[in-house]
Amino acid sequence: MEIPARPSTAPRFEGVLFDLYGTLISMGNAGARRESLVRMADGLGVDPIAFARAWTVSFDDRARGRLGSLEETIGRIAHGVVRDPGPEEVREAARVRLDFTRELLRSEAAILRALDLLRAGGSRLAIVSDSSDETPRLWPTAELASRFDATVFSCLEGIRKPDPAIYRLALRRLRLEPSRCAYVGDGGSRELSGAASVGLTTFRYCFPDERQDPVDRVDPDLDWQGPELHDLADLR
Repeated sequence: MEIPARPSTAPRFEGVLFDLYGTLISMGNAGARRESLVRMADGLGVDPIAFARAWTVSFDDRARGRLGSLEETIGRIAHGVVRDPGPEEVREAARVRLDFTRELLRSEAAILRALDLLRAGGSRLAIVSDSSDETPRLWPTAELASRFDATVFSCLEGIRKPDPAIYRLALRRLRLEPSRCAYVGDGGSRELSGAASVGLTTFRYCFPDERQDPVDRVDPDLDWQGPELHDLADLR
């Protein structure tokens, strides 16, 4: 895609909206996700297969904040697989989930450098993430957090990609118009077509270790024909 010439002092994009999981950080490999759910189920005293299945199919409700806090979510899902755990069991399961998420939020140096270069060039940055309670809870402790001017976490707003409202909310928080902004994501949740529909210049970019693994992406943009990035520095 060709971008019109601009003054050397102007950023290519005044703002860049980024997906989080699968784009800037790993989604976690299937084995690690499965192990964390088994540990949660064991501590809750419920069948791990049933619990993992219920956790997975609850993604839409979790991502929209419909199940409440992480602890409330765990209790509700455990109740759905025929057991009401005690408070200490719920706290332990929440600790396992938070530990798993904390590991995912670790940043790669190359991605941090690319974000720093974008900011140094004058671009304002936002996160637009379909995520459940544990992500915004841990976000302030993540090294990534200091690189962003605005965040939109679906569970806090009650909306998910590809709803145009979620992108427009990020743009309002950046105080920018879509015509001078870009969206970057791996393609889950039909986020690329959603971003393009509101006038954002849209790129597919997958977290480097997960470019060949489309299996775990929820509602992927399978027919996306737009541009792909292989280096976030190309956004400058």
